[in-house]
Formats: sequence, C-alpha cells, structure tokens
Amino acid sequence: MQYNDLLKITRELTALYVEDDRPVQMINRLEKIFKTVILAEDGNEGYEKYRQNNVDLVLTDYLMPEVNGLQLIKNIRAQDRKTPIILITGFIDSEFLIDAINQGVTQFVTKPIIVAHLLNAIEIAVSQVVMENLAQKTQQQELELLRYREKYHFTQQEMAFLKELRIIKNDFNLKRIDTINDDDNACSLWYIDIHYMPLDILSGDSYSVRELGTGEVIVFIIDAMGKGLSASVTSILTTSFVNHLIDGAIEKGGFDFSEFLRLYTDFIAKELLSEEIVCASFIYIDFNQHKMHTSMYSMPPVLVMKQDGQLLQIKSNNLPIMKYSMSRVIDTHDMTDFTKILICSDGLSESWCDNDPILYHEYLLRDFMVADFKDDLYKCFNKHVKTPGDDVTFIFLNKFDYKDCSSDTIVINSTLDDVQDATCKVERYLQQLHVNEGCSALFISALSEIIMNAYEHGSLDLDLQLKQELTSQGTYESYLMEKQKNTDKKIMVDLNIIHGRSGLHPQTPEPADFLMATVTDEGKGFDVSNLSTLNVDNHLLCGRGIKVAKNTSDVLLYNRAGNQAVLIKTLIKD
Repeated sequence: MQYNDLLKITRELTALYVEDDRPVQMINRLEKIFKTVILAEDGNEGYEKYRQNNVDLVLTDYLMPEVNGLQLIKNIRAQDRKTPIILITGFIDSEFLIDAINQGVTQFVTKPIIVAHLLNAIEIAVSQVVMENLAQKTQQQELELLRYREKYHFTQQEMAFLKELRIIKNDFNLKRIDTINDDDNACSLWYIDIHYMPLDILSGDSYSVRELGTGEVIVFIIDAMGKGLSASVTSILTTSFVNHLIDGAIEKGGFDFSEFLRLYTDFIAKELLSEEIVCASFIYIDFNQHKMHTSMYSMPPVLVMKQDGQLLQIKSNNLPIMKYSMSRVIDTHDMTDFTKILICSDGLSESWCDNDPILYHEYLLRDFMVADFKDDLYKCFNKHVKTPGDDVTFIFLNKFDYKDCSSDTIVINSTLDDVQDATCKVERYLQQLHVNEGCSALFISALSEIIMNAYEHGSLDLDLQLKQELTSQGTYESYLMEKQKNTDKKIMVDLNIIHGRSGLHPQTPEPADFLMATVTDEGKGFDVSNLSTLNVDNHLLCGRGIKVAKNTSDVLLYNRAGNQAVLIKTLIKD
C-alpha cells in the first residue's frame, strides 16, 4: 500500500501511544499519520485512557514502570479481542514472542524503530480494522436491505389482504334476515354471524354471504389447496368471480342455483393447475319456502340443530373441484324445524387439540349443540386449540322464536326526558325478573344507545355530520331541545324473554334464556350496509353508540329499512 493510500485510512483513526520516554520524533510522526494520538506514560494510564476513549489502534512499549506492555495488552484483551495492538520492544527471543502472541499482539516493531517497519506494521494492523469495519458495514447494509424487503413484502401482503377483505362480501353485517312473510306480528328471526381467522396474511380460505332477494340467501366458503400466496390467488379469484355472478343474478332479478354452479365450476377448472383442487361449500337458502339447497365439494359436514334437539350432519355430495373432473350434485333439505346451522372450513374441524392427540372434530358436535352464538363456539374451540394449523372460517346461522314469550312494551315520546325515563322503566323491568346486576347493566347500556340513536336519527332526523358539528360547537343538547318541539314521532320498545330450546341432548347443559329488545322508530331509516364502513374511531362521537351496543350485547341487528333494531343478550339471573 502506498504511503498516501495508507494516510487516507489512518487519518480517520485514533491511536493510543503508550511510552514512558515519549520520544518527540516518534510522536510527531504518529500525529502526521493519525487523526488523533492519545499519549500515556505507563500501562496503568494507558489502560485508563483506552477505557475513556474510542481507540482504533494501540501502540505500546514493553518496558515501562509499574505495568508493562504485556500486562496492558492482557488487561485490554480481557474485554476487547478486536482492537489491533502493536508492541514496540527490544526483546526478540522466541519465548517472549510466543507469550506476546498468546496475549493477543497484532504486530511487533523492534527497537531501534525503523520507519519502514513501523509503517508496515501500522498498515497490516489498520488493514484488519478496515476489513472488520467493511464486514460490519456490509452486514449492516444487508440487515437494512433485509428489513426493507421484509417491510416491503409485509406492506404488499397487507394491501393484498385488504383487497381480499374488499372482495369478500357480507350483506348481513348487523342486518337481520327479512322474509316476504314478515309482518308486524312476526315472532321469529334468523341471523348470520361469521368468524374468519386466516393463518397467514394471505390465506386459502375465503367466503361471502349474499342476499339474492327478500328471504333468499347464498352462503359459500372456499378452501383452496395449500397455503400462502398460491392458495390465496385461487380463493380470491373464486370469491371475486362468484360475487360477480351473484351481482349479475341480482341485477336480472332471478337466480338459478344449478346454472350458477355450472358457470363457476367451468370457470375455475380452466384456471386450476393439473394437480390443484378446490374445496367449497355452496349453500342456497330460501327462508320464504323453508328450503336449504346444498352443493358441497369435499368440505366438512354442515351441522344443523333441529327443534327437537336432534343433530343433523349434511355431508359433502361432490368430489373436490378439479381441472378434469367435475360434478354438480345439489341436495335439498326442508328447514322448517331448523334452529341452528354451522358451515365451516376444515380449519375448524381438523385442527389438532393442544392437550389431546385428537382433532377438534371430537368436540365440535357437542360444542355446536350448546353454543348459542358464534362467539360461544369460538370460545369452545379456543379452549382446545390455541394455535390452529390452518385458516379457520365458519358461518353460524341461528333462529330465535319468541311467539310464546312474555313481553312488555314501552312507548316513548321523542323527548330527552322520555328517553331517559324509558331507561329507568327497563331497569325496573329487569329488577322484577331478578336479572343479575352485571347482565342488567350491560343490557341497559346497549339498549340506551339504540334508543338514543332512534331518538336522534329517527325522530329528529339528525345526520352524523351535523351531530359531529353540533358536538364540537357545544350546541348539541340545545339543538335537540329545540328540534324535539316540532315532532310527534314515537319510539316503541318491545321487551321479550326468549326461553331456551327444550329437548336438547341429555349431556348438554340446561338451555339459556335471552333478553330481547326490539326498538322501532317512525323515522325514514337508513342504509344498514353503511354500518360496515362507519367510522367508529375513538376521537369521533358519531358511530360509537352502535359499537358500544354491539360490544355489550350478544346480537345487534337492524331490519332492511333501518328503522328497527333488535338486541339480544343471554339472561343471567341472581
């Protein structure tokens, strides 16, 4: 290495020079070579200055009072094996040199010092520093590149997952299933709830729940072969195309289940690899005619609970969808006495239990029988399976009958005083039933929010944007007091106690009873589908009432018009 090239490196380094004689010529030469030269007179001082400074190279004499050069090197090497050390000595016997090498000396310079030998030793020593710094810098750059790639890939996966969630559709989010037979005296309702838990950001499971018309619903779950990106592409492609077919059928005003299956299976077969398969459940339900049509392709059985407590397992009636083999068998079931339905992917039934060498399927039937809500079933599943090995998707349909249930009705005038008084009436009603204090508090909290929404948005026609403006201006309450003077609209609250189903399996616990409140206002209603995108961030007041009601009850549903809400909560008595 040329001297000028060496200087380009050493002028960025700090050297510690330990020498009791401190030869001026040597010090001057070192100061021309290094950016900084730190001086010390013996091993003790040298070690202290080494500890106090960020030293790149140590040059030390051997013979010094109190602590000699080898002792200094030993002290440094006890905590630092990397910093290069040049030992300046007049001793050249082999035993001394071996001892010095064992202590960790990088280079030797013999006395009297020859400049060329000194520069050569410095060059070799600093080359080690440069190589280590370069390796460290390269490693750091590789780590930064890896972090960037991971961040980029994670961002891309997140965007893809958000796209997948956009493609997935649920027309019954917070919405009850209306039928053409419904009227003001309807005494039963069906609702749908969904659990979707992908194993990875991109998954092979997908689903949608679509409303074809009043009382007509199609539910499907797709489970593409494999995991990760390949499976996700197939599931997203399927969901997107199936929803496209359904949208077209809705626009035309007619749905042919058989033709729908033909169009989909013909389409997806062209896109599959020769060894790839797709498992799927397509369930078309006509609540008006009490019929359920199933076309299932190598999926777990659909579980059905009947009114008499009998458990029905509807098994797959088709092989998995493959590129060169296809069947489209449809079975029809009378669902007049159906009370619960579970449609799931194999991630639910075929997950291994944590504490038992068995699949969760061994517990699933009983857990389904005792579960009243989707969350009940998931809690049972999570008790046995903490970390599923596959995507877990299930759709839970439940029917509540309240024809022969005890009831009470509260009519509320559209004033703040009446709204607050109604809450007190509900509280007294629950006290008469000896409802547990905690259960009562949660139910009243949810009901109060829904009644207040009916008062604000139904009776007074207050929109979300105006409410936010009034709240920020501090004129919200005065606006309500003035606005309520000009309305005679009423709010109806019907309270019911729904008794649990009798005739269940003898091994299952006693069926629970439920509190049910139906809140109906005389307003124009709203588009319930907007609740899917309603901003319920903590810093916004608008929309938080619905979030509170949903979180403090088991079920919150609106009718199609949006002017009637139903709250259901499991009844717990003292």
